[in-house]
Amino acid sequence: MLGVLPVLCLLSLMLYPWAARACECSTSFSACNEVKKSDLIFIGTVESIEPLFLNRWHGTNQSAVQSVNEAYFEAQLHPSDNTLGRLKDTYIATFPNMEPEEKKLVQAARTVREVTSLFYSSLDRGMRVRLKVGTFFKQGDHDDGKENADKDKPAPAVSSDKEDKEEAGFSDVWTTSGDCAYDFQIGETYLVYANEEEGSDYFFTSSCMRTRRLSDAGEDLAYLYFYKDQPAKSARLEGFTTSQRSSQLAVDPLHDPVAIPSPVSGVVLQLRSDQLTRHAETAGAGRFIFDGLPAGDYQISVFASGYPRTNQLLTGPRGLRIKEGSCTNQILVLPKTGI
Repeated sequence: MLGVLPVLCLLSLMLYPWAARACECSTSFSACNEVKKSDLIFIGTVESIEPLFLNRWHGTNQSAVQSVNEAYFEAQLHPSDNTLGRLKDTYIATFPNMEPEEKKLVQAARTVREVTSLFYSSLDRGMRVRLKVGTFFKQGDHDDGKENADKDKPAPAVSSDKEDKEEAGFSDVWTTSGDCAYDFQIGETYLVYANEEEGSDYFFTSSCMRTRRLSDAGEDLAYLYFYKDQPAKSARLEGFTTSQRSSQLAVDPLHDPVAIPSPVSGVVLQLRSDQLTRHAETAGAGRFIFDGLPAGDYQISVFASGYPRTNQLLTGPRGLRIKEGSCTNQILVLPKTGI
């Protein structure tokens, strides 16, 4: 009986992966930089998740785990072709969308150990999420915001029957079963950022990436609209206004800060070049964003609240050069007097 305990313990722990310690992400990129770092970006609606018992929203259903464990017990205690066959069938039923090549490996397994090893391998990859794709924004390498010559080509699929899946408009993405898993829900629509697993043919995402419900992806979609449809005008300028000069050292331009010391809200930024003039008002966190920018030389100025009815210049104009498709970050320090 001792031989079955590792399987039982593993599956019991994996039933509730979201109850583990909070995920610690080593990086958190801004939307603009996340686009550059990702291999695959698309909008999709979740059609299926497997194995479903690993998913947060269905984790209380233990029937699949019990079926696998029962089949394992029986094959261990009463070894025969029949019990081995039942274990294989139960394994395959747990992964109803198993790829043909994987299914052949399971069916060809000659021992319980071989079947268990394949099962562990499937669990190690986490959950496979199949999504019905609405819009692709990026597929494969993309050259710093310039339009991908193959952007209208179907996205690379995950498995050997990829042509069928491409024609059907589906894409498969994997997410871990651990505490960094992204909690997909069947029927919900998402903006998905994914990377190709090194040395494999499948894509993965996690809660450390900017994958999110489409309803929560407004800032990302604003950038992705220009990235996909107007690449020559796809640069983004973002940043903060603050009254504390040391705040300039507090922000990593690659990452996505949610706050900055001594933010200044309600001031008006003016961005000008020979081609355009734009205005934006800072939000409560002192943050501002300009999207849809072509390459060129710009000047940025900050005016007190009330502009243009009042014309109180707080700082600027400051010159900056924006490259095509770039992600530019600015921290603007304002004088405490006059704000």
